Amino acid sequence: MKYMIINGSPRKKCNTAQMLASFADGIKSVDKNAEIKEINVYDYNFTGCRSCFACQMKANAEHKGCKIKDGIFELLEEARRCDGLVFGSPVYFFDQTAQLKAFLERLLYPGKSEKTIHSAFIYTMNAPEEIAEQLHFDITLGAAEQFLKANFNAEPQRICSYNTFQYNDKEIYTDGFRSMVNEKKKRHDEQFPIDLQNAFAAGAAMAKAVGNI
Repeated sequence: MKYMIINGSPRKKCNTAQMLASFADGIKSVDKNAEIKEINVYDYNFTGCRSCFACQMKANAEHKGCKIKDGIFELLEEARRCDGLVFGSPVYFFDQTAQLKAFLERLLYPGKSEKTIHSAFIYTMNAPEEIAEQLHFDITLGAAEQFLKANFNAEPQRICSYNTFQYNDKEIYTDGFRSMVNEKKKRHDEQFPIDLQNAFAAGAAMAKAVGNI
């Protein structure tokens, strides 16, 4: 089975990337022969949807997909042929990063696929869980998930890592950041391994769903 793991973070080795790697390990724990392609959207030169409507034209009805031939054209074609799609993003302004949203616009606007593609979103964020609930992150984050469900015929999974830590040298940051570094690091050391286990379990669950196990 074929999977694509899409990192929407500008950082390639930090929290989001680690969660995605654990998810991939979960897939491989169930499907030893899984073909997993990992991409970082910040490596590609592309824009969001340009509202050209080429994907909606009758002439293209038998071959749905974005028609803009830029840096992600082939990736979008490949994504719509996968059995599983996994998106990872830090939460910026209550939502996915701008680069990932642009990728999703291009992937989802062409419309419904006849193929069932299982999907998952992994979110990492500075906000504690209670603040995320209070500010209704579920509404903003849920919009893309609903489009994925409608287009790819399966309910997406959601895995969240809250109150994350990503500072290496606290002395170079402003007082507002420095004051919470020690507390956040302690929580990260205790909680993040659990978050990684949750991502692993979600990856295994996706592989089982894809393989009807």
